[in-house]
Amino acid sequence: MRKKLAGLALLAAMLLLAVPAQADIIQTQAFGPAIPDFSPVLTFNKYSGNVADLTAIIVDLSLTSTGGLGQVDNESSSVANVHVEFGTSGYLFSSDVLLPFNLINPLTPVKTVTAADFVLQPNDGDGIGVDVGGPDYNQLVGGADTATATGNVLSTTFGMYVGAGTFDITGIIQTYLAVTGASGISQGTTPQNAEGFVRVTYRTAGGVPEPGTMLLVASGLGGLAAWRRRRRRTAA
Repeated sequence: MRKKLAGLALLAAMLLLAVPAQADIIQTQAFGPAIPDFSPVLTFNKYSGNVADLTAIIVDLSLTSTGGLGQVDNESSSVANVHVEFGTSGYLFSSDVLLPFNLINPLTPVKTVTAADFVLQPNDGDGIGVDVGGPDYNQLVGGADTATATGNVLSTTFGMYVGAGTFDITGIIQTYLAVTGASGISQGTTPQNAEGFVRVTYRTAGGVPEPGTMLLVASGLGGLAAWRRRRRRTAA
């Protein structure tokens, strides 16, 4: 019986050692700081192993904006209640690889946003366009804001990321200003700084044992515990 229990314990130890550790190969390329609008081109290495080894390819876009002004000036003859959002937006583009859809859609970009509500008095006769000052004008000071989005590459396109050489990803970084709640509002901005990074992660197989393997490991560890209890009783 002792030999059987010892054998189970040895099997459990061997199985634990045989489980491959999950490995991430991570590349991060930074851009900025710069004044939007700008389009940094970032270069990444392809995965040099076998495509069958990949379980996931993950792409992250992180964007940080600081400073600047979002300006609004009421051109109408009525009081205007407006909601203002100011910051930086960004999305990705590549002609070399297929990127996650949520990171390439210009309709849903990553956005850093500072927001506020203003009550603007009727036009004070300053003409059309943003005229700084007066009761019909207000401004939103940009903060230090960060936004990040993550997407998974479709497994059917992993092959585009595998092989020798590199591929490029372009960031489309733009000033973002949105005014809602009233019409007849002139809008303007002053420069802000934007920076961030794009990260590509290659995730390889391993790290999570199959249920059958886990059952064998549990059985072996249970046998080892029982064997130790028997030894203590015998020694006593």
